[in-house]
Amino acid sequence: MNPDSELLLLAKNPNASICLETLALGLALDEYPNLDIAAYKSEISAFSHGCKLPGGTDLEVRIRAFTRYLAHDLGFQGNRNDYYDPQNSYLNLVIDRRIGIPISLSVMAICIGKKLGLRLFGVGLPGHFVTMACEGNHSVYFDVFNGGKILSQSDCECLSFKATGEQLPLSEFHFSPLPIASVIIRMLTNLKLIYLRKNDVSRSIRILNRLRQISPNDPAQMRDLAVLLLQSGNPDKALINLQSYIQAVPSAIDDEEIKSWIKQAKKDISNRN
Repeated sequence: MNPDSELLLLAKNPNASICLETLALGLALDEYPNLDIAAYKSEISAFSHGCKLPGGTDLEVRIRAFTRYLAHDLGFQGNRNDYYDPQNSYLNLVIDRRIGIPISLSVMAICIGKKLGLRLFGVGLPGHFVTMACEGNHSVYFDVFNGGKILSQSDCECLSFKATGEQLPLSEFHFSPLPIASVIIRMLTNLKLIYLRKNDVSRSIRILNRLRQISPNDPAQMRDLAVLLLQSGNPDKALINLQSYIQAVPSAIDDEEIKSWIKQAKKDISNRN
């Protein structure tokens, strides 16, 4: 399974009807080409079959039972010891190891919960990621990374403050469910930052190419990809991305750093020909 078509579809419609687990596992193929997607999808289905939610109409009661099942029966937990391990961001390894970061654990919860009839969505708080359950006009927020804790909006503000060190007033926007495109962009951005921290240029380029597919008009991705392509000895492609960046941000043509990169790319192309 190649995720190209799904990413391009999400680029056109961020709320497109996409199977989240299939796309997340498909992206993991870039790093683990022998990954058996069908086997992992079957495992996710098996997880859902083992969960028995209480009857009744109280959403919070059902979500408490669900998060208890995730944390205690299945053993999913946040990786506090090695938060920036890239393995935390690949869904197949989250399943294998039962550990992850907030967004990958939230995606896991969404995939399992959907099979149980729960309407779950990702919520991107500043510095943290939680899950939202919706039913009618009622919503419940919970944090799989922290043992499935049920969260009030003030709890969410505390989590953001702890993660960012800034007392940010959260608006309705912050508590709104994210479209699948935004969830995937945030997952890929986490991997991009992790690989950049490790100075892993080839993997950073690979992730940026994926980000360019799903977010083709994001000038920051054009610029970052251009710099890495220049570093890796691909001045032609670097120049194409720099030119796209200038078209998106015309004022950048006067930026000394951008001028320097363009000059270097043209010089490298000239020296090669």
